[in-house]
Amino acid sequence: MLLFTFVLEFSGGTYISQFGACTARGALTLYASELVRNNAVSTLSARKHLADALSAEKLVRLDGVRSVWCCSTLVGRKFALLNIVATA
Repeated sequence: MLLFTFVLEFSGGTYISQFGACTARGALTLYASELVRNNAVSTLSARKHLADALSAEKLVRLDGVRSVWCCSTLVGRKFALLNIVATA
């Protein structure tokens, strides 16, 4: 099992979380379900849309670095950028 660090930029805020999983995709599934319950991030409706949208995105492995992925989406007119780093 690896530890994955999530850095979400959304609606003027930066939100950092960590989850243990075997793969980045598995960690993203955990992250999305926890995101809905994170009252620090926007409204419940926005969190639900964001979690669904991020779950559906393809993770892109970043060139030039090891064990780093990203994905992005729009929720309404708000852009969300999620970076995922395998940290352990």
